[in-house]
Amino acid sequence: LGLALATCVLPAYAADAPKPAAIDACALLTPDEVSVIVGRGVEAGQPFDNGITNQGAHSTTCIWAAPLAPGVEPDPNLRLGGRGFVVLSVMNWPGGPDDARKFLDDFQRAFQEHGIDSKPVSVQVGADDGLWWGDGVAARKNGMSFGVSVAQFGDKATRQPQAEMLAKIVVKRLPAR
Repeated sequence: LGLALATCVLPAYAADAPKPAAIDACALLTPDEVSVIVGRGVEAGQPFDNGITNQGAHSTTCIWAAPLAPGVEPDPNLRLGGRGFVVLSVMNWPGGPDDARKFLDDFQRAFQEHGIDSKPVSVQVGADDGLWWGDGVAARKNGMSFGVSVAQFGDKATRQPQAEMLAKIVVKRLPAR
């Protein structure tokens, strides 16, 4: 959903490097918190353990989706059939803060290379760094980075503050290194 874009340009990590632990992305936000912030009920988060990336980070994802309104058929042309959803991807990096910083730098590079349409802008979410990249908030703290996106719940002007509020909760719940 765009978050993978930023991780694809980091150099590969050494195969013998220590493997970072997984972080349960679904444990960082509750369905009630997501529902209140986006203004629609969402189902329990669906977890995905993406394992160790080719950059050495342990990546996990959680998706909270809202059900379609009664009588509305899924639209095969839209993500999740048109259901609004929130996605949180968390990366625990082997090199700590330096690697986590590269994750955010890659959003700037992706904009310069036309991989994303919106120029990333700094946001304050309580992390070491944070930015809005047009479809979500990317941030880093404690040698971890994460991206949170709110999709199909209104326009970007509505979704940005929602993503920022969710990011502030995530920052407070990231484990200490």
